[in-house]
Amino acid sequence: MVKAIDQDRTRKYLGWFVLLLVILNTALIGWFYHEFRSAFPTAAAKHSSKQAVARELAEYNRRMAEELGVLDQQAVREALAGFNYDIEVFSGDELTAAIIDQGRRVQELILREADLMVVDKIVAELNSDRQLQQNKGPLSFSLHFSEDEIATFPEDILSATTFPKIRKLIPRDRFTEGWLIEIEVTDGVARQRVPYDPEKLLETLTEELDATRLKLHEVKVQNGLLEMTGEGITVELYDEFAATSATSIIHDTDIRDVLNELFGSGARGISLGGQRLTVTSAVRCSGSLIKVNDRLIPVNPVVIQAVGDPVLLTSGLDIIKNNMELTRGIKFRITPEKMLVLPAYTRSAE
Repeated sequence: MVKAIDQDRTRKYLGWFVLLLVILNTALIGWFYHEFRSAFPTAAAKHSSKQAVARELAEYNRRMAEELGVLDQQAVREALAGFNYDIEVFSGDELTAAIIDQGRRVQELILREADLMVVDKIVAELNSDRQLQQNKGPLSFSLHFSEDEIATFPEDILSATTFPKIRKLIPRDRFTEGWLIEIEVTDGVARQRVPYDPEKLLETLTEELDATRLKLHEVKVQNGLLEMTGEGITVELYDEFAATSATSIIHDTDIRDVLNELFGSGARGISLGGQRLTVTSAVRCSGSLIKVNDRLIPVNPVVIQAVGDPVLLTSGLDIIKNNMELTRGIKFRITPEKMLVLPAYTRSAE
């Protein structure tokens, strides 16, 4: 009797022990899955994270413009609106470039507008100087700013009471040692004179040229004239096995339907059978073969590669994939890719 009781107790303890092991195992699996997902985030998660960083930068730029008093300037409003638009529209490398390039340009524009506003206030203060108003000119002089004083060259151009008023117009955090403003006076009215500075002009033109080159490169990439890299998907289309009818093989219209779905799902670039698609590309049947950009491409499978968000591109093909597989036996194979290289468009030699 005692032995039977001990066996029941042993089985009971063993059952609790097994249950505890199951609970611990489940917890460990859940923890491992969480860590795995954290270590290898999905493309959608990476895009959301990148967008969050970009939005924080856009909000920082907005606050900076507000604090510097230039938020109402049209140029600043347009720059902020353009940056916000790029954040919502771009993805992948384009979004990264927008964060780095556009974010910096917006900040530079805000600071430049703030400087111009300070200069305008200084010029307005100069025009209230009675000594300067009596000088009908034409006259040119410069305002020199240092940590200790503000001086004019030549001297004795302004009333002594004007200098402390100008000093109050310059925010301490925006003060630059050795700052100089060139002023010209005509009929008692002062205005800023922008002197010819060949080094500054060359620097400005170089920056504009670099920006133009960068934009030209981006346009060429987007339009297929240069290679495009990024994450995306590879789609392989197969005729129905042992196809015997026209509906069970892939036609140019089927390919165009797939391409339209990919572009509609946000594909930034597509290659078909190794041929880069552009706005002038044509996809057409030539007997049992298929031509792209007037070049024959391999078939069965027809290989399509698209750069974009793999999750969005894959989900965008769900309906057409299910329809073609169920009704016609055409097979789809979709493979997410961490890095694709789409070739540049090449003109046919035919």
